[in-house]
Formats: sequence, structure tokens, C-alpha cells
Amino acid sequence: MRSIAVAAALLALCGSLALGPLTVDAGGEKRVDLTAFLAGLACTESGGRFDALNRRSSAYGKYQVMPRNWLAWSARYMGNRWARPTPRNQEFVARERIVDLYEKHGSWRGVAYWWLTGDGESDQSLWTGHALAYVNKVMGVAVRAATPGFVETVPERCFPVWYADPRIRTEPFPRVRVTGGVVNVRVAAGYENRSIAVVRRGTKLAVLNRGFDPRGEAWLKVGLMDGRIGWVAQWLVKG
Repeated sequence: MRSIAVAAALLALCGSLALGPLTVDAGGEKRVDLTAFLAGLACTESGGRFDALNRRSSAYGKYQVMPRNWLAWSARYMGNRWARPTPRNQEFVARERIVDLYEKHGSWRGVAYWWLTGDGESDQSLWTGHALAYVNKVMGVAVRAATPGFVETVPERCFPVWYADPRIRTEPFPRVRVTGGVVNVRVAAGYENRSIAVVRRGTKLAVLNRGFDPRGEAWLKVGLMDGRIGWVAQWLVKG
């Protein structure tokens, strides 16, 4: 994968540099590679927990990705906006996004600033005190993660887990059109299950899977544009 190649190049660069004092200045940043930056980001955002949830913002996971960003990034990097934020998917999507950001901004500090603010401002004199503190915290952990003798001070759970890459979908999901007047999207196949949404005639739905209710009737597992997943009766849609 492209991210692995970038990581290897960054590791080679760091290996060619003599280690100086443990700092977060320009010299310190040169020691940081993709792995170390991911560790710094994860430690700062969630303490390295895949199940971390910010109840105020709804940001989720090890890297605290906002729900709207997860939809966009999983669609971009996995070809599947309905991909669940499993640990493997979290690691892959965050890694791919961070590689893109590094290629765009050219510095780990810039990537950390963007991760907090969504802003590509490169003039650090214009950053707020809160943003500077956040970036310095991420980089402080990242430098430790990249420095022999200090790497053990970073919790192991903060380091990325190099799972095998998830399945990347290269073709769009098949679509069906709602033919019923008002159709419930349910949590499982079967009209006795709870409705999570209502869709109207003409709405197009992505088909993620197929199944049957307890009576043997055909149902479709569908994805809604807001990222929710549910089931609709097959006889109420047309492919």
C-alpha cells in the first residue's frame, strides 16, 4: 500500500539522522515517522482506546474521528461509507488520511493542527494557545515514541496495530428504489423489529446484503446516506 511505502521512506530518513536532545523543535520532529506520529495522536486523542467515545462531539475510536468524517473517509479509502469503525478499519482509515495530510502539509505539526481544527493554516503564530498546546502534546509523545530510550514511556496501546488491510470496495453497491408509499427501515429482518428510519417512494437505497425474516420472507440490508444501516422488506423495493 502507498501508506506503507511512505512509512518506509520516513523510517529510512529518521534512521539516517543522529538523535539529539528529546525536544519537539524542528530537530525533534525529524525523528518522527508515521508510526510514532500515530502513537502520539492516539495517546492524545483517546489514550489508545478503540472504543473511546466523546459524548459531547460523538467523535469515536482510537483517533477520535467525527461521524461525518468517518462516512467521508471510509468512502474514500475503503469504497464503503457504511464500513463499521472496527479496530482494523480505524487503523487503516486513520493511517491513509494522515498520509494524505502529511503529503499536503509537509510536516507532522501541520497534520496535528489539522486533525484538531480542520484548518491548513501553516503560520503557527496564528494558532490559538489551545491548538499549540494540543500540537505540542501530540508531538511530545511522538518524539518519545521515535526515540530509543524513551519509547517505553509511551503506552503500547497507543502504537498503531498493523492489521492486514481491510477489503477495499472498487465497485458501487447495487441500488434499489423504494416502491412502497412509506417504508420502515428496521434493525433486523422482520416487521416485528424496531424501525430506525422511514423512507418514501422513490428513495434509492444501497444494498449491503440479503437475508430472510423468521417466516422465510426476503429482506435487504440497506445503507442510508447518513451512515445508518437497516433492513427493508424486499417486496417494498425494486432493483
